[in-house]
Amino acid sequence: MSKTALFFCTFIFIISTFSSVFAFTNQVMTLKDCLEYGLKNNPALKAAEFSVDSAIQNKKSVRADFLPSITSSYSLNSITSENSKGPSETDYLDQDIRNFSVRLSQVLYAGSKICNTFAKAKAQEQMYIADKELAKLELVYRIETTFFQLIKAKQDVSADTDTVKRLKESVKSADAFFQQQLVPYVDLLQAKVDLADAEQQLSMAKNSVNRIRSTLFSFMNMPNSETGFTGGLDYYSSGYQTTFEACKKKALKNRPNLGSLKNQVIMYEKEAAISSGAYLPVIKFDAGYYDQDRDYDKLVLSYPEDYSRDQRNRYWSAGLYATWNFFDGGRAWYQKGKYNCEVKKVKELIKDAENIIKTGIRKALFSFSEAKQRIKTTSDAVIAAKEYYKREDKRLQAGIGTIPALLDAQARLTRAQGNHTQALLDYQLARAELKLMTAETCIRPL
Repeated sequence: MSKTALFFCTFIFIISTFSSVFAFTNQVMTLKDCLEYGLKNNPALKAAEFSVDSAIQNKKSVRADFLPSITSSYSLNSITSENSKGPSETDYLDQDIRNFSVRLSQVLYAGSKICNTFAKAKAQEQMYIADKELAKLELVYRIETTFFQLIKAKQDVSADTDTVKRLKESVKSADAFFQQQLVPYVDLLQAKVDLADAEQQLSMAKNSVNRIRSTLFSFMNMPNSETGFTGGLDYYSSGYQTTFEACKKKALKNRPNLGSLKNQVIMYEKEAAISSGAYLPVIKFDAGYYDQDRDYDKLVLSYPEDYSRDQRNRYWSAGLYATWNFFDGGRAWYQKGKYNCEVKKVKELIKDAENIIKTGIRKALFSFSEAKQRIKTTSDAVIAAKEYYKREDKRLQAGIGTIPALLDAQARLTRAQGNHTQALLDYQLARAELKLMTAETCIRPL
């Protein structure tokens, strides 16, 4: 390779590398963008899709058992005698043998084994489809909850930043009053301690943002970058007028894990039927065309003239063949019992899954209702805390308030804001959990 070509290839590689690195720089993603990207790129979901593709190929492979098999063979043998004894002369043994055949074989009856195997393959395909849908549902849940936690963490950073700014002003005011001997030194110390605590909370909030961002990138299978995320912990005042019975009905109908378990029951039932069919006869139809050619090296010496023993036979053959297994030591019988036990086990797992789903729905509805009430009360508390802080700040500036009272108002405001954002987060987490339990990709307010 020439130096020019090598330089060009290196340049292209560098450009492609940097373009992939900066592809997500300065990009801002909404929750919808995160879901679309994650559903397209998540490795676990891709693996589930490959499992479905594998099951489809397996079903097609099993379906081939319904069709006849056609085989062909050809052989060429050469016999050269080295030593012989008996009435035949050595030369008469030397020969070339050619055999050619085409054979068609069709299973007419195999104790319903072929039908049951195909039915099992179809149930397996549906099971993997249900598993893929469950993986998709769980991925959506993880991305949604992580996204809302990130938005909440960012709001905490913003609130803590404002708190630090207010406390810095409080420290300045306290120091100014202390210099004028209007407040004791302990008030200044208290303001500094509260400022240090607020700065520590701000540092922890920033660290929480970075940790949650890493988790979100992992779920989306996106490289860590400077990608921004925008959105809010929106509260729908109309609420979700839904009942436990309505959610339960949707869940029992739509939950993929229930569908997966039900298909497992079908698979084990078909396995039991296949085992039972082992004691039934297998009937096949065979048809074939055969061409055999024997070519001897020497003629037979005879009077009045020699003759050739060369021979070629061409013929068709067709027939029905039946085999019946009368005894196998009870192997098939016990296999049938094994699969019947598996059927009972999976049916119990279905009941357990239904109980888990019902419990999850109840918990989600309780959390949902409680979060809605907290949103209202904490919203009022934030308004009151802001007004309280403003009044205490004015009182202090007028010389009739105290530093501890202002710091107490600041603490109440910070606590009220934190409670409000936590209520909004709990509201969104309850919505996401309810969607997960009912297997809905989108729940719309009524």
